[in-house]
This record gives sequence, C-alpha cells and structure tokens, in this order.
Amino acid sequence: MAVVQGNAALASDYNTLRGEVNRWFADNYAGAISFGNGNQTYGWGGSPAASVSSGNPMLASQMNTLIDMCNLGEDITSVTGQLSQISAGTDLILASQFNTIETKSDDIRSLRLVIEPGELSVTAGGTSVRSTTWSAAINCTFRYTFASFDRARYFFNSGGGLNLDGTITGYSTGTGWDGAGFNEIFTTMGTLSMVHNTTTRSGSGGTGYGLGYYDLTTSYQSMWQQTGSGAYTDAIFLAEARRSSSGNWVEHRVTLTPGAGRSVNGTTTITSDYTKLNNQTQGTVSLTITAPSYSLQGGL
Repeated sequence: MAVVQGNAALASDYNTLRGEVNRWFADNYAGAISFGNGNQTYGWGGSPAASVSSGNPMLASQMNTLIDMCNLGEDITSVTGQLSQISAGTDLILASQFNTIETKSDDIRSLRLVIEPGELSVTAGGTSVRSTTWSAAINCTFRYTFASFDRARYFFNSGGGLNLDGTITGYSTGTGWDGAGFNEIFTTMGTLSMVHNTTTRSGSGGTGYGLGYYDLTTSYQSMWQQTGSGAYTDAIFLAEARRSSSGNWVEHRVTLTPGAGRSVNGTTTITSDYTKLNNQTQGTVSLTITAPSYSLQGGL
C-alpha cells in the first residue's frame, strides 16, 4: 500500500504499515489459529508496534520503531541493506520514506522463514545411553515442551529446530555383531534436524519423509530412516515424531533394530538438542525466543 510521492503519510497509512510489520515481527494471530491454518508461519513473537490515533500525523519516533524492527529482520534473514533512522522532530513523514520502509518489510515478510545460520545456536537437551548388549529393537523418546502453541510457532518460525544424532563405542565386530553397522549409520547420517517444514541431515544417505513441525499429528510419523551397507543393510535407525493435540509439545522417538541373528554391545548413545535464534537487539527493539523444556520419556 504505497503512499503517493510528495504527499505526507498520515496515521491511517502508518497503522496499515504497522500491521504488516507486526505480522512477521510480532504476531497478529496469537491464540487465534491452529494447525493447518495458512497464517501459522507468521510471527516471531516480538512486542508489537503501537498504533497511532486516527487523524494524527506520523512522527519520526514512531516510524523509527518500524525501522528498528525491519533492521532486526534484515539482521537475521537473508534480506540485505539496513535502513537509516529518520531525524527526530515533528515534521511529517513523506511518501518516499514511508515507501522505503514498506518495501523492506515486504522483503522480510517473503523471507521471514529463511534465518541466517550464524544467528542460531545449539543448546543441549539430553541423552539416552545403552551399555548392555541388545539383540532386538530398542527405542528412546525425547520430549520438548513449549509454554503454548504460539511459543512453539515463534520457535520454529524464527529458525528453531529439534535435533538428533547418535554414537556407538566399544562394540564387537565380526560374525553375529551389528555394532559396526550402527557406527556406519551414525557417522554417515550426521545430525538430524526437524524444522518448521521438513527434516534434514548434515551427512548423507538415508530416507527423509519431509516431516516438519507443521506436518505433525498426535500419532507418530516417520521423520527419517537410515540403514547400514553391505553386511549391515538390515541394521536400521528410524526416527519418528508426534505432537500434543494443542501443539505445545513435540516428541521424537528413535528405534534401533539390529539385523536378524545379530547383537550389539558397547555403549550406544542417542543425543537430542535444539537450535534456537540468538537474542536480538536493534535500536529500541529486541527479540527473545523462549526455549522449550526437555524431558526423557523413555530410555534405550
């Protein structure tokens, strides 16, 4: 909604632009949407910019709040180019200034889910460890709980991810043992990460099912499956995921199945952690994503 060049932008223009910036920076839909709603991927959960009373002109201080929001959005997404602050005072904001902010907001809205990796950090969750020999399928389940569905949305919309990987040490090799197969699986696969719209791995191989947070249901669905090669093709790693009915928690279940007639000894460890947007500050504006809490629902 561009303003005509040469005209002053008034409160009605500001409030429309404010709504668009709040849509991706704050959350115009908090508490009003559920899974399957197209608006669920909007909102990082920041504090919204306030409206201006109808009929009043916009001031530099009000527009600078939107500029700070856009500059913060530019910092954390693939959008480039910071905006300059408008000089303080009571002069009316002209169309050229307004339209520049609107264009930047539109760019960030389009790329709001493409978060720069350097703005994300990994935090430890927990581990499940098996140190006794096993010859049938074993599994473990990790749960991450958010304060609400909206808090989960903010986490995933701002680049958050729930991660899994595994290691095995001290295992026997040779006929009747599958430890080498699981070592190959863990080493080749690398780290799994479930984000808002899919699950990826840092390594190679395996079968992904394109399962992201917004695809989850209350029943387990496959996230990723990986097998060994050669003599170990029947050693299987399977990761599944589900959510609560309200979407405020997510569970990841890992099942390890050795080949028929084979056993695994040594120490097997499955590790779960999460990736979250770092705390952000730009001028008078800040953004802090609330971390989920972790619990082990069942061990290997």
